[in-house]
Amino acid sequence: MSYSIVTGWYADHQARGYRVHGSDFVRSVECFDIWYHCVRSFTSPSNILIIDSASPLRPSAPDDPRISWVKLKQNYGHAVEGKSTLCGWSRALLLGLSYGFNNGDLYTVLVEQGTLFYGKDIIERQIAVHPDADIIAPSGFGTPQPLQTGILIFRSAIIPKFVENYVRIAGADDALSPEKKVALAGNDMKIAFSALPYGRRRPIDVSADHFFLRHCDLPELHAFTTRLGFGNDLLPRPEHQVA
Repeated sequence: MSYSIVTGWYADHQARGYRVHGSDFVRSVECFDIWYHCVRSFTSPSNILIIDSASPLRPSAPDDPRISWVKLKQNYGHAVEGKSTLCGWSRALLLGLSYGFNNGDLYTVLVEQGTLFYGKDIIERQIAVHPDADIIAPSGFGTPQPLQTGILIFRSAIIPKFVENYVRIAGADDALSPEKKVALAGNDMKIAFSALPYGRRRPIDVSADHFFLRHCDLPELHAFTTRLGFGNDLLPRPEHQVA
């Protein structure tokens, strides 16, 4: 089974003009090392594409021939900022999906920047549970959205139609969230809502065999890195936490 992993990238260490959740560490250059450790340890992609939204800060690229970087000419912003009809997240998704499709991979997997996860073969296990699905998305149960986007798995054969559907949706990302747009774009496809915990849901249990995390606060980050067997030298002190 072949799949590409794609992700967006932006970091600037500046205060956000919109509400953020969890510690700002998950949006930092330092967190990239933990993200990549998760990818290297628990997944087996043929390629890894990182789509840089004109970020002023960029991590050192690991010595991994599977990794490619591409840089957009400008930062299109978070969905809620309304800088563009398609925010940076949407543009990274659409470009990443096209990359996976043109690589000839059977699947293309979005693993968001700041998504941390645990569990060997976490992608393969979800596909094995939903072998007929065109799109596999973590359930949005317990969140304000119909699905979660931290880890999205697409059968590459449906990508051209999905991209067409997505860009035809009326309404900018600040009016209609990317989560809702993903659900709408895949409405005529086989969407499976996986039971993979936890994403944005709380509480979390880092002793679980397979899980992913979004919007971690510092205590959650400490618990997660301890589960990985890391020290906490990479993590900021509690006073740097953003509410």
